[in-house]
Amino acid sequence: MSAAPVCEKIALAADEFRQQEMQILMLIDLHVHTAVSSPCSQIDPIQLIKVASTTALDAICVTEHEETEGAEVAWRLGTESGFPVLRGIEIYTDLGDVLLFGPARSSYPTRTPFCELLAEVRESGGVLILCHPCRGAHDLFDTMKPETADFLLSNIDAVETRNGGTTPVANGTAEAMAARYGLPGVGGSDAHFLMQLGRCLTIFERDINGEDDLVREIKAGRCRAVSASEIEQNVMPEFRRL
Repeated sequence: MSAAPVCEKIALAADEFRQQEMQILMLIDLHVHTAVSSPCSQIDPIQLIKVASTTALDAICVTEHEETEGAEVAWRLGTESGFPVLRGIEIYTDLGDVLLFGPARSSYPTRTPFCELLAEVRESGGVLILCHPCRGAHDLFDTMKPETADFLLSNIDAVETRNGGTTPVANGTAEAMAARYGLPGVGGSDAHFLMQLGRCLTIFERDINGEDDLVREIKAGRCRAVSASEIEQNVMPEFRRL
């Protein structure tokens, strides 16, 4: 399946929702990898911008593994073409994978100590998002010591509750876990191939014009995760409480 048909269905549902609610609504894929800095990805950044700009997406976030170079390349291409690209990074820490938005180093070692990263991010004012935490449908309390899981969930800003590479059951487990801690949920495709773009998204009720806006809105909890399949099934009315 190509990326376009999936996002065209999202566009139809989103346009109807915008008309009903008479409010700003942004759809952003918060988790995309390119071949520039993620060897596991087959996505060329030029093609990524070309495809994304023809879909319902209002912006994409490029979040390479442990490096920011790919995000910078995509951001420059997006700036040149007029399509918004937001820069982030996915970091493998000793407590699991997290997405970082906001000021960041150019690269991070694998298994970066979470406590070290947390101190940096709190000082710089960014946000940390726990990504695909429940693959296998187990929440963190099943896979690590309770006190460690509690520490982790008490020190992040959001949970990726819709991940395109994770089963609906596992995403549901992540959503329940986030709810227990009062954390906002976000969605991202975790795309490594163009056909995967837009399969999970984050809905924002306010304009996002850059990383500062993104950080602010996530911290404020003015966001909600949704999958492409949920939109296709006309679940959009559920989001009117945003």
